[in-house]
Amino acid sequence: MPTINVRKSDLERLVNMDLSDAFIEEKFPMMGVEVEEVFEENGEKFIQFSINPNRPDYLSAEGLARGFRGFIGIETGLKRYDVYESDIKVYVEDVKTRPYIAFALVKNVQIDDVVLESIINLQEKLHWTIGRDRKKVAIGIHDANKVEAPFYYKEVDGDEIKFIPLNSEEEMTPREILEKHEKGIKYAHLIKDKFPIILDKNGNVLSMPPIINGILTKVTTETRNLLIDVTGTDKNAVENTLNIIVTALADRGGTIFKAEVIYADEKITYPNLEPKVKETTPDFINKTLGLNLNVGEIISCLRKGRMDAVYENGKLKVFIPAYRVDILHEVDFAEEVAINYGYDKFAGEYPIIGTIGEVDKLEKKCDFIREVMIGLGFYEVVNLTLSNQKILFENMRLDVDEKDYIEVLKPASVEHRVVRTSILPLLLETLRINKHKELPQRIFEIGDCVVIDENFETKGRNIKKIAGAVIHPTANFNEIKSYVEALLRELKIDYELENHSHPSFIEGRCAKIINNEKEIGYFGEIHPEVILNFDLEHPVVGFEIEIL
Repeated sequence: MPTINVRKSDLERLVNMDLSDAFIEEKFPMMGVEVEEVFEENGEKFIQFSINPNRPDYLSAEGLARGFRGFIGIETGLKRYDVYESDIKVYVEDVKTRPYIAFALVKNVQIDDVVLESIINLQEKLHWTIGRDRKKVAIGIHDANKVEAPFYYKEVDGDEIKFIPLNSEEEMTPREILEKHEKGIKYAHLIKDKFPIILDKNGNVLSMPPIINGILTKVTTETRNLLIDVTGTDKNAVENTLNIIVTALADRGGTIFKAEVIYADEKITYPNLEPKVKETTPDFINKTLGLNLNVGEIISCLRKGRMDAVYENGKLKVFIPAYRVDILHEVDFAEEVAINYGYDKFAGEYPIIGTIGEVDKLEKKCDFIREVMIGLGFYEVVNLTLSNQKILFENMRLDVDEKDYIEVLKPASVEHRVVRTSILPLLLETLRINKHKELPQRIFEIGDCVVIDENFETKGRNIKKIAGAVIHPTANFNEIKSYVEALLRELKIDYELENHSHPSFIEGRCAKIINNEKEIGYFGEIHPEVILNFDLEHPVVGFEIEIL
C-alpha cells in the first residue's frame, strides 16, 4: 500500500487539536489508516501512514485531517465547497494520445514550505495510484499569476516549440526533453509521435503532459493562486483527480474557481463538486454487518464518514462527496457504517453449523510435489502473484497485448500492478536478486497464475502451476529434462515430448509436454537475451507445468 509521511504539527493544525502519539496510534487504524511509525527528522516529528489504494483522498495531510475530524465527531456530515465563476477558458484541439483535460483555479492559498511539500507529495502520490505512474493521469500545478487565459491544449511536433522545463536552465524542444531531461527519459515511453502541450494566451508553455511543467509557472512559497491541470486517457479518472486536489487546497484556505473546457463538440465546466447520490436500505446494512442499528444510528455513522443521508420511503438516499471515488456499491456504505460504528464494538460468534475440514485434493497434490522437488535438490521460494510488464513479458522476450493479462486498477506500487500469468519469470528475478550466492542454485515455486477466460464471470481463471529454474556454468537441456521427467514419473502422468518454439528459450533446445493431447507445460535452456535481461551471468534452464 502507498505510504505518506505527515508532519505531526501540520496534522494538528489541520485537525485543530493536539494529538498525542498514543492517540494517533489508537484512533487512525480504527478509521482504516494504518500508522506505520512515528519518527523524528531534523527535530520535527513525522507520522508515516499506510493508505488503502481505494482511498486516494487520504493521500494528503488535508484529506486525512478532514476524515479524522469526522471520525472523532468534531465536524460531521458532507463538507460543502463553494465554487465561484471565472473567465478561464481552455480550448482543446484533437489530442489523440491524452484526449481528456480538466482545469481549475484555487486562489489565496497560503503556501509555506510545509504546504508546498504537501502539495508536491499529493501530486506524486496521485500520479502513482490513480495515474498509474502518469500513464492514465498526469497533473500540473502552476503559479496562475505567471500566465494569462485563455489556454490551449493541443499536440505539436517534437521540434515545433521550445521552452525551459522544470529543474533545467536550458531551453529545449519537446523531443530534446525526452532525450536529455531526467523526467523526459523516465517517461518517454508514454509519448509516441505527437507531443501534448498546454499554452496560455501569449504562447507560454505551462506543461508538456505527462512529462514536465515549464519553469515559468513554478510554484514557490511566494505563490498564492494555483492553476491546476489534469490530463489523461480516462475521463472519470481525470475528473476525480482534480476533485481530490482542489478540495485539499480548499482545506488549506483556498477559494475554488471554475474553468470552462471547450472541445470541438461540447463544453464542460470544472470542477464539479456536486455530491453523487446513491441509495441503500437499513435492512441491507444491518444484514451485511450482523447489527440491529436504527435509521438514526446509521445516518450518524454515515455523517461521521463525511457524507449526508436522508430516509425516504424505506430507503436511505446517501450524498457522497465528490472526492470519494471509492463508493461504487451499497456494500461500501455498510463498510462506512462499520468503520464509524467501531470495529471494536463487534462481538465474535461461533457458526451454528458444524463442519469437518479437509485439505483440498489439489493442495494435497501440491504438497506431494513439494516433497518431490525438495528430494531432487531444489529449494522452494514464494513470490507475490503481482508483478509488472517488464519482468513478466519484456525481459522474457514476449510480445504480449494488454488484453492478454489482468492489470490492477489502483496498484499500491508500480512494481506490482499485473497479475502474473507465469511463474518462471519471477524465478529468474529471484535468481537475479541472489546472484551473489554460490552456485549451483536450484529453485522452484508452486502457486497461482491468472489467465483471461471469457467463459468465467470474472473474465479470469486461476491456474495452479509448478515452475523450476537451475543456474550454474554447465546447466543444459538434458539436466532440466531429467528433473522434469522425474517429477512427471512421480506424479504418474502419461506424457509425450515435442519440439517447441518459445521466445524465452533457445531455438531447438525447448520441448513442450503433452498429456491427453493437451499441452501442460514446457522446459528448456533459457535464451541468452533473457539471461542478460535479468542481469544473470551463467546458463539457466527452467520449466513450467500446469498442475491438473
